[in-house]
This record gives sequence, C-alpha cells and structure tokens, in this order.
Amino acid sequence: MKLQKLYGITLGLLTFISTGCNDDMENFSNKIFMSSVSPENILVKSNIESDERTFQLEIAKPEESDINFTIKVDPALISTYKDIYYTNDVEMLPEKYYAFSTTEGKIASGSIISTPITVYFKAINQLDIDKVYVLPVSIDNANIAILASAQTFYYVFKGASLINKVANIKENNIYVEWKKPEVVNNLTTLTAEALVRPHSFDHNISTLMGIEGKFLFRFGDDGVPANHLQIAGTSSATNIHINRDVPLEKWIHIAITYNAAEKNLKAYYNGELVTDHSMDIGPINWGVPHSDEEDGKPRCFWIGRSYNNERWLDADIAEVRIWNRVLSEEEINEKDHAYEVDPASDGLVAYWKLNDGINELKDHTINGNNATPTSSLTWVDVALPAKEK
Repeated sequence: MKLQKLYGITLGLLTFISTGCNDDMENFSNKIFMSSVSPENILVKSNIESDERTFQLEIAKPEESDINFTIKVDPALISTYKDIYYTNDVEMLPEKYYAFSTTEGKIASGSIISTPITVYFKAINQLDIDKVYVLPVSIDNANIAILASAQTFYYVFKGASLINKVANIKENNIYVEWKKPEVVNNLTTLTAEALVRPHSFDHNISTLMGIEGKFLFRFGDDGVPANHLQIAGTSSATNIHINRDVPLEKWIHIAITYNAAEKNLKAYYNGELVTDHSMDIGPINWGVPHSDEEDGKPRCFWIGRSYNNERWLDADIAEVRIWNRVLSEEEINEKDHAYEVDPASDGLVAYWKLNDGINELKDHTINGNNATPTSSLTWVDVALPAKEK
C-alpha cells in the first residue's frame, strides 16, 4: 500500500514538472535576433574593389502575424566593440564604403527567419590596409521584443596578405579530371611551379607533382636524400638529382622549366637557379585521363602522389601552376611572383591557388581544369609574404 502511494506521488510530481516545463516553453518571450555569427572578418586586398555579404534575422518560434523590423548602422557601438574585444585599434567604416539592399524587413507569419538583407561594400581596395575598420549593424526597431545579446552584428575589415590560407596535403593527394587536357599535352616548353612548406621527409619518397615514369617532381629515392628534389623522367637514366637540401618549416618556391627542343631543364629555389641540366624526354603530356592507375590503367597527373598512396608529401602547399612556355629567371624573380600571378598571364594553362578553404580546387585560368583532393584537405591560416620585422 505504501509503495502504491509513493508511486502515485512520484507520478504526480513528474506530471507536474512535465506540464510546468511545457507551460514555460509555450509562454517564454519570443524575441528577434541576428542569426549570423559575429564578428565577420573581411580581408582587404588591393586587387579586390568590391564585396557583398548577406545576413538574416530570426525568432525562436513562429508567430501568427508578420514580424516587421528595421536595421541601422550605429557608430556609437564602436566603443562597445572595443570593450568586447579589448582593443582600441579600430575605427568606424566610413559611409561611402557600404550600402544596404534595404533597411526594412520582415519575418512572415509562420516562419522563423527573414528574407536576406545584402550589404554592398564598394571601393574597399582604397581602405588603409594598416588599419582595422568596423561596421556595426543593429536591429533598430521591431514589433516584437529584441534579444539584446544578439542585437548587433559586426563586419570587420582588415588588411590581407597575398596568401591567407593554404592546404596541408599530409597523407593526402590531389588529382585532376581534365576538362581540357589538350592545354597540358604535347608541351615542348613548360614551366611548373609550387609554393611549399615541408614539415618532414620521413619516408623514402615524397611526391610534389607530375606523372610517375613520365615527368615527375619528388623528394628522395634510392640513393637520393629524402630532402633533395629529384626530377624523374622516363627512366632512371633521365633522372636529375638536385643536390641541395630543402629545409623544413620554411616556405620555398620551386620552379621547374623544361625545353624539349633544347633538351634543357632548369630548377629554381626561391628564384635562385639551382640546376641547369640536360634532359631529353620529348614533349610533356600531363593531360592523361584520371584513374586509380589499377589493372593496367595509364599513370596520370597527381599532386602529392606517385606510384601509390604511400608517397605523399608532408607539407603545406599553394600556388601550383603549369605554363606552356619557359619562364625566364627575371619573370620568376618578379616581385611577389611566388605568391600570385595574373590568371590571364601569357602561357598560364593551369593554376590552382589552394588558398580559399574550399575542397573543389578551382583552376583560375579560363580552362576550367579544376582539381579534387582524395580526402578533405586540412586548411592552415598563414600570412604570406611575411612582413619584415
């Protein structure tokens, strides 16, 4: 009998608690708020004149009538931003650099999110890249309560380096499904480039790029130190060993030029000529259709792979380029050439920047030969070129 009474009391308490929670959930104050994560950083580059971003407002649960609101820019909130992020080194983004698609909006009845509002940023390449600018965007008025902790959204403008993100390809590789293979086939003159930061050379062969048994750039091999680059041709007799240490944890721009008619190959490390060697392997054909290379399928072009998946490169990498001409030493040493070139440059036929954190690796030339990593890349934040201290 006591057990039955105790059970009844317990069941009653659970029912009361459950009902009370449901009542609280049904009766809590619904509030409107900014749905984006703040702050949002926008990197300022001299070659990017404009940008645009969108944001939306939300409520926690649908209402039976429309929620109308207005937004505004409030310069007074710069001081709030300074207090939140413990900085004094910011200033208000001047009005001439931005415009809104609208300053009014609504969340339709039955919905919980507004239609997007777009902010258009213009002439931002004129901003001082040594300064930090902030644009505070706030919910001004609404016919519903405003959630104070998410009432304001901050856009933050900072001067960008030429490269701000790179891919790490340790235990990974990248391949190309050639949309236009002809641009990298029958190349009697060629330049191939990559910007790399090796972290280790812990296995016998670490591959940079190319095709096994055809034309390949790799570190190490039997008789070749693991931190030396080898240009592997069609046989061991055509291989070229560059007898120069490649340091760890330092960025190195590698450029290889080849002229089939002159039977000549040159290699440059950070613009310095490190080998000028005879090589006779005929025209280069890198546009072989991609495959797993199993069951007799022909070898194909990879970044970070050759022969098998064990020959990966433990490095960060960016600015991988293929040209259909031999770049001169002067061109390779042009200011900032290691960090960016014009995608419309004469003779540039493939250009994977690997700098945007997106796993579909865009070919920045008009040829559209996008590349794909075998597994998701690890992205690393950098600032290149490094500022001189």
